[in-house]
Amino acid sequence: MKKKILLVIASLNQGGAQKIIIDLFNYWKQVGHDIKIITFDNKFQNLNPRLKKFVTKLELIKDSKTIFHSIINNLKRIYKLRKILKENQESQILSFIYTTNILTIIANFGLKNHLIISERNDPEFQTISNIWSLLRNIFYRFADKVTANSQKACRTIRKYVPSKKVIFIPNHIFFKKKRLTSKKKKIILGVGRLHPQKGFDILIESFYLSKVYNKGWKLVILGEGLQKRFLKQKVKKLELHNKVVFKGFQNTLHWYKKSKIFVISSRFEGTPNVLLEAMAMGLPSIITSSCPGAMYYVKHGISGLIVPPENTLALAKSIRMIVNNKNLQKKIIQGGFKSLTSLANHRKIFKQWNQCILN
Repeated sequence: MKKKILLVIASLNQGGAQKIIIDLFNYWKQVGHDIKIITFDNKFQNLNPRLKKFVTKLELIKDSKTIFHSIINNLKRIYKLRKILKENQESQILSFIYTTNILTIIANFGLKNHLIISERNDPEFQTISNIWSLLRNIFYRFADKVTANSQKACRTIRKYVPSKKVIFIPNHIFFKKKRLTSKKKKIILGVGRLHPQKGFDILIESFYLSKVYNKGWKLVILGEGLQKRFLKQKVKKLELHNKVVFKGFQNTLHWYKKSKIFVISSRFEGTPNVLLEAMAMGLPSIITSSCPGAMYYVKHGISGLIVPPENTLALAKSIRMIVNNKNLQKKIIQGGFKSLTSLANHRKIFKQWNQCILN
């Protein structure tokens, strides 16, 4: 039966949640549902032009200089969003990321919509302000369903949301086993925002300690963010010029094809889509144990290597181990393919989203 679905997110710029929103939009549009995307932003990066006509832009992304400005800006978002939700009553609403989730819950009070919210990090480790943390604890219980992409995050959320409302839905990937190529270069790849959460300072330090650059290896980091200057200064201090390269936002597929090893050095993380993409492209991966969602796909020594968070020595050791052991690389690549085939198949995951939002 045809359903009216509204997807709500702050921005459609780069990010894992944005990719999932677009994939779900394409899937539900293809099967015939009436679907729209609502965003607070008015800018898009790399958005397919045919999608733009289905996007309602509230144009309310602003920096708040004071708490007063923050309250006023969020009240404006709630007001505008409620107006749209009221015009589309009896819709299925799917909201992504905690601030947008809270605003959507408030905007939907008293309306005849079915509201699902999606948490993309483990709230136990995510660093947010005390007020947003309190609001999450208060308001998440008023959603009809709460999804999370890691079992650990689900356990955390169940502390303040009724268990029957909390649903584990893993990240998906359009996976087809690729033939491995010998054209890869000696590149260790990191992808993500240049933000303290992502731990690129840890990765740079570990790369330095590993000394694999003496064998011609380079570290390539894709992404932009507030730590860019700090990270470049760190590279300069460690005298890693031309051995650590910042490429900004670029086509990740191109770099997956060129690189030999993928590393996630995050201090905390949900389930990184970039990990699944890298595994699907045949990159043996190293992750930190502070990525509980990733642990669903990665078993140490079988489909990846797992190191303690913020442990530069352990990460350096794992980098050396995987660089120097081609048999281990092959084992992890094959283990990664097997893991993705059974756990991240998009048909299986979309079926779970269907059951969540359409029932």
